[in-house]
Amino acid sequence: MTGYKAMHKILNSLRLPARYSACDWCGLSAQDWSYQWDDTEALDSEHGPYSQNTASYRAMCRRCHLRFDEAHRSYGAERFPFEVARLKEAAYAAVSDERREAERVPREASRSIALRQLEAQEAIRKPRRTKAEAAAVNASLALMARGFRRNAIERGED
Repeated sequence: MTGYKAMHKILNSLRLPARYSACDWCGLSAQDWSYQWDDTEALDSEHGPYSQNTASYRAMCRRCHLRFDEAHRSYGAERFPFEVARLKEAAYAAVSDERREAERVPREASRSIALRQLEAQEAIRKPRRTKAEAAAVNASLALMARGFRRNAIERGED
């Protein structure tokens, strides 16, 4: 079972850290991966509920994230979707298109650099072998070692 902090590390490794994404609500640069309270099998932790489903998270700026979580605490299940829609619309309207565009350009440049760095790290990393591949490699190495010993004995090097 994956814990709260481990889940956020998984999100950062699969999707990059949230800072390379736009906020789902206002369009500014995000800071957090926000759990969307949509998983019926959510788990509890000391940090709050979380999901092991990566699709249950959205990139959000801190301001929108706090408003989203406050709406979840304040409204019942039937009213929550309507309040979220209202808050999301208000958050988007509160930010000018010029400001969104001004943040988009450096964020996308940083994102492309981060993706290239990840690709370089993956190219360097040794590929992991499956158990079947490891067994085949070990068997062939054992066969080679026996052949080397037999040849050494024939040459009188033993």
